[in-house]
Amino acid sequence: MTARYKSLFSISIFSWHVRTKDNIARVRRDEAKAAEEAKETERRIKLADQEARMNLLRNMASDRMSAEQRAEFEQLSKSSNSKPAVEGSSQGGHVNFFEDLEAGDTTAKGNKEHEAEKKKEQEEYEKKIGLLTYLGQDTNELTGNKAWWEKIPESRYF
Repeated sequence: MTARYKSLFSISIFSWHVRTKDNIARVRRDEAKAAEEAKETERRIKLADQEARMNLLRNMASDRMSAEQRAEFEQLSKSSNSKPAVEGSSQGGHVNFFEDLEAGDTTAKGNKEHEAEKKKEQEEYEKKIGLLTYLGQDTNELTGNKAWWEKIPESRYF
């Protein structure tokens, strides 16, 4: 190679590089754009599939309905546009099943007599095994037994 071609060859190699900041940024933009397009395509496919399934189910249901059921369904669909179908639902269609619990209302009352009876049985059992003691009460007071050091000896040798 001549000197002239050698200088041109070296300039072309060093002036262009794959991993420059501009090229990396361009690749990332292109990849992000391709990923966004893939997501949009996937969303459209899912939406079209969902609509096709709903239409199929609606057609199957309408074939099975009698005239009375169709009239009732149409009446319900017209009235559902004006008010929510479920009491706990809001305008957006969100249904809150735990609205009463969040407000603090409790519906479970229970059987008070049964609970009192169970509590009494539990206390008796705990007293019998020595688990339940009241404030200031010793287990010896509960059982009535005294330890050997608390007993007064019957005969003393002096």
